[in-house]
Amino acid sequence: MEAALPPVRNRGFALKSMKKFVLLQCCLALLVLCFANTVRAAETTILTGKVRNTVTRSPIVHFKGVVDSVLVAPGDKVTAGQPLMRYVLQDEARRALQREVNLGPGTEASKGQILDLQSQLSQVTAQRNKAKSLAASGLGSNKAFGRLEADVHALQIRIELLEESIAKQEANFALRMEELSEYFDTEIKEGMTLPPYLFLKSPINGYVLSISQAMNPAAMFEAGFAPVTIGQMDPMAIQVPVYEAEVSSLKVGDEAVVEIPSLDNKTFKATISEIAWASNDMDVSRASYFNVELIIPNPDLELRPGFKAVVRFTLK
Repeated sequence: MEAALPPVRNRGFALKSMKKFVLLQCCLALLVLCFANTVRAAETTILTGKVRNTVTRSPIVHFKGVVDSVLVAPGDKVTAGQPLMRYVLQDEARRALQREVNLGPGTEASKGQILDLQSQLSQVTAQRNKAKSLAASGLGSNKAFGRLEADVHALQIRIELLEESIAKQEANFALRMEELSEYFDTEIKEGMTLPPYLFLKSPINGYVLSISQAMNPAAMFEAGFAPVTIGQMDPMAIQVPVYEAEVSSLKVGDEAVVEIPSLDNKTFKATISEIAWASNDMDVSRASYFNVELIIPNPDLELRPGFKAVVRFTLK
């Protein structure tokens, strides 16, 4: 026996229920999609980098020397111009520098030439004046007067050039004496005997980051030796490589959270200060990364150069 069909009224009710069920399913799918988009809009990327100084300087010594004493230690706070090391010149370097101070600007020969030229100028000027007077009275040649006038002008030009050269040499020597005065920490004048000690000084305000192991009393060093590194500690910086698909989501001024594992995972706020416009690797077979620099306040000097840092960016 065939089964009986349900009444028409019941079939209509079932159809409406089915439509409501499908509509509910669509709404749920739309909510899931919206939630997924929201998650993507607030996606966080985690990168690692190392803390470094925003400014570092390593002053060099300009002469061959011998360490007399080290005046600072790592971690010391220093000011610009503060002595970091005291040293003496090696014998050869000292003789050369003393000779330079004794010789002065070396303008004696040029000054002697000027005296000779001024004597010639006086004679030629007298001849020119006489020729001019004769030419005016018709007893002399204008041509002779013109030649003497040209000679006077040429002598005047030579004297002026020598005077300019002397002025430049003397100015350069004065600057050199100022430079040596800074190295010796006392005024150096032409012809004086040089003091025994020179000083390497800090070029900036900051902290002593490191001292060369060669900085021992009586150790010899060459010109260009950089025995001490000075750095500014507040603020500090971190540089991290950001993947090419994410870098466009960042901009200068955005904030990030920095976690320092060495400080029991203490967190700091950092601000993006610079975003590279070119990738640090142009090989097409590899993904591109862009260096992003962040600045972190460090008023309590908790952060040190070299600390590992975990940086969390919120990508928009």
